[in-house]
Amino acid sequence: MKRSVAVHARHLIPPEPFRKARVVIERHSAGLPDYDNVVAGAKRLLDCLTTPKVLHVRTPGARPVIRNKRGLGFIVDDSPKHIIYEVHSIKCARHEQRTVVTITEIVG
Repeated sequence: MKRSVAVHARHLIPPEPFRKARVVIERHSAGLPDYDNVVAGAKRLLDCLTTPKVLHVRTPGARPVIRNKRGLGFIVDDSPKHIIYEVHSIKCARHEQRTVVTITEIVG
């Protein structure tokens, strides 16, 4: 998933990750899946939008732990403190299938 997002959107990554953002994911497909499957499928995509962060390791000499290691740096984190997200499933012709992600920074 990370590779696919990086190929299509690497030039769109902001210089600083958005501290708070609204993320709208639109899944255009020939069939309409169950809503719970659409939301569950969005998890990997949301993880790609986050920013990697090295966590403090309490044991000296231990390997560093990286949170959001697959993140590309669009948003700080995918926790409710940092994002509001919506996931929509839209029926379309088979040749029009795609996923559209819109990220809007929330200021203030």
